[in-house]
Amino acid sequence: MEFITVNQARTILNEEIETKSVTYLSLTDALYHYTAKELIAGVDVPGFDNSAMDGYAFAYADFEKKLPLKITHVIKAGDISLPHIKEGEAARIFTGAPMPDGADTVVMQEKAKVENNQLFLEEQEIYKSLNVRLRASQTRKGEILVSENTYINSGLLSLLAGFGFDKIPVYSFPDVGILVTGSELVEPGKPLQPGQIYESNSPSLQSVLRDMNITSFPPEKVKDDKQSTIESINDSLNKVDVLLITGGISVGDYDFVKESLQECGVKQLFYKVQQKPGKPLFFGKKDNKYVFALPGNPASVLSCFYQYVRPFLEGIKGNKKCNNYKAKAVLDTDFYKKNTLTLFLKGYWEEGKVQILSSQESYKMDSFTIANCWIELDGQPRTLKKGEEITVWKI
Repeated sequence: MEFITVNQARTILNEEIETKSVTYLSLTDALYHYTAKELIAGVDVPGFDNSAMDGYAFAYADFEKKLPLKITHVIKAGDISLPHIKEGEAARIFTGAPMPDGADTVVMQEKAKVENNQLFLEEQEIYKSLNVRLRASQTRKGEILVSENTYINSGLLSLLAGFGFDKIPVYSFPDVGILVTGSELVEPGKPLQPGQIYESNSPSLQSVLRDMNITSFPPEKVKDDKQSTIESINDSLNKVDVLLITGGISVGDYDFVKESLQECGVKQLFYKVQQKPGKPLFFGKKDNKYVFALPGNPASVLSCFYQYVRPFLEGIKGNKKCNNYKAKAVLDTDFYKKNTLTLFLKGYWEEGKVQILSSQESYKMDSFTIANCWIELDGQPRTLKKGEEITVWKI
C-alpha cells in the first residue's frame, strides 16, 4: 500500500503500540516511567494520630471546663513510649509527635499562655481534634494509591516513599537506535569540503528523545551503498527495539534504505504518506522490532518524529494519552493551501492564537528557534481565513 492518508498512517501506528516488558525499579530509577500495575497502600497514612503543630495536647472536655491545665509531659516526634494524659493535664507536644492517650486536641504554642507550668486556654476558637492529623485521614490501608499507566514524577515518588515503597513495577523504556545515511554529511566540528553539509539529524533526534527521557544508542553513520546499509540495519535490529533511519528512503539512485529493509526481513506497514513535509516515510516491523525510515531533510525528520515516532514511543512506555498533544487554535492571518496534501507547518501558539512562521521549506530550520507547535492543515486547496479554527500539535 502506498500514499496512504495521515489518518490511515496514525491508525496503523496505534494498532502496533504495545507496552514493553514490566520491570521493578527503585523509586529514583522509576522517575519518568509509567506504572505497570495498580499500587495499593500497605499502611494507613498517617499511621497514627499526631500533632500538626508545635503546641500543647489536652482533652477537649477539659477545655470546656475553662480551667488551667497542668503540663505534665513532653512528647517529641518519634517518641514510642507515650504517657496517659489525665483529667486536668496537658502535654508539651511537637509537630509530628504521636498524640498521647487521653488527649484529642492541640493548641498551637503561639496561641497558648503558660505560667508556672500551667496551660491557660484563653478565649479562642478551639474545637475537638483541632491541629490533630487523624490516623488514615489521607489514605487507608488497602486503598488504591496509584492507577496503572500513571506517569511517575517527583511528587508521585514522594508520595510512594511515604508508604514504604522501595521498588515499583514500571514499563521498560524502549531501546532506540539511530542510523544516518548520506555521504555528503559531515560531523559537526570538522571542516567542510565543497558539496558537504553538517549532519544535524542525529543531534536533533537525540535531543527530542531526551525530551522523552529516552537515551538512544550512539548514532551510526552508514555508507551510501546497499551492503553497508543492510549490515547496519541487521546489526542495529539485534540491539534495539525501535530503529530510526534518516535519509535514503526515497527513490534516488543512491537511496538504498527501503530495498535494504526488505532484504533484512522488515515488513512494510506503510510507505509514503499524503503529507508535506515528510512524504517518503516508512514504518515497518520485524518480529517485535520496529523501524521508522525518515526523510533526510531536517525539518521533515522533526515533523515525522513529532507526528508518528513520539506517540509510538510514548505508547510503548505506557502512556495511554500518547496522542494527547492535539489542541485547537485560531489562525492569526489568512493562508492559502494550494494542494490536497496534509500540511504540517511550523507555528507559534499563544493564548489560543497561532502564527504560521516563515521558512517552511523542509531544509530550513531557523523557525524552530521559536516554534512551539505544528499546524495541521488538511483537505482541498482553499484559503483559510484569519480567525478560522484549526488543529495544532504541541511540541
